[in-house]
Amino acid sequence: MDEECNSESPQFERPDSDEKAVKLIVQDQDYTRNIKELQAYLDKVKEIAKPGCSPEVLKMALNSMSTLVSFLSRVSSSSNRKLHASL
Repeated sequence: MDEECNSESPQFERPDSDEKAVKLIVQDQDYTRNIKELQAYLDKVKEIAKPGCSPEVLKMALNSMSTLVSFLSRVSSSSNRKLHASL
């Protein structure tokens, strides 16, 4: 039972483990920064394309968002298929 609860992990005993940990932290920070940037863009779209905006603005927002969602859905499903195929 003590062996199962051992907090020491071989992955943290290797010489390159510090480098890998820093890389993961940086990647996580980049990901978080990108999510925040995406949220800012979505907020801006909500601010511009709100009730009372011109029909042209509304049409452009709808067309753009529809295209984006369609593209992201294809990329996402393709990525999921590749992930499952590699398992």
